[in-house]
Amino acid sequence: NVSLPAEPTLAQLEEVGLFSVAQTAAPVTTAAQVAEDAGVALVDGVWTQQWVITDLDADTIAGNQMLAVAALQADIVQQTQNRLDDFARTRNYDGILSACTYATSAVPKFQSEGQYAVNARDATWATLYTLMAEVEAGTRPMPTSFDDVEPSLPQLTWPL
Repeated sequence: NVSLPAEPTLAQLEEVGLFSVAQTAAPVTTAAQVAEDAGVALVDGVWTQQWVITDLDADTIAGNQMLAVAALQADIVQQTQNRLDDFARTRNYDGILSACTYATSAVPKFQSEGQYAVNARDATWATLYTLMAEVEAGTRPMPTSFDDVEPSLPQLTWPL
């Protein structure tokens, strides 16, 4: 049952057992470690947040690596889809799927663009899945992001 002023002083807080704590950034860890909050300690007269670094066991490390690879793969697949959709939007289609539906259009311009969209989509996904198979086979290094993959994908340029 303590009432404090709207803006208490440090002395007033300490009088009732409350102390200001200096927060610190979590230390940098490797993929084989985790930083955990270890409470606070009085350091040079200032209550300061403390950290402890714990080494992870081999099973946890392997599981984390599998999750990271799966997340990277999902991100690359999504960015590849976004790339195709963004390309189709440059000709006012809703996305690549919409553009592809025009491959059977009776309007020659739309039919040509639709067929190009089908070919670009097929070439893009075929290339991406080949790259992914090469990574899985160990004949290509693991990409760190979509930026490592994009230069290997087919160029997306509408025919004149």
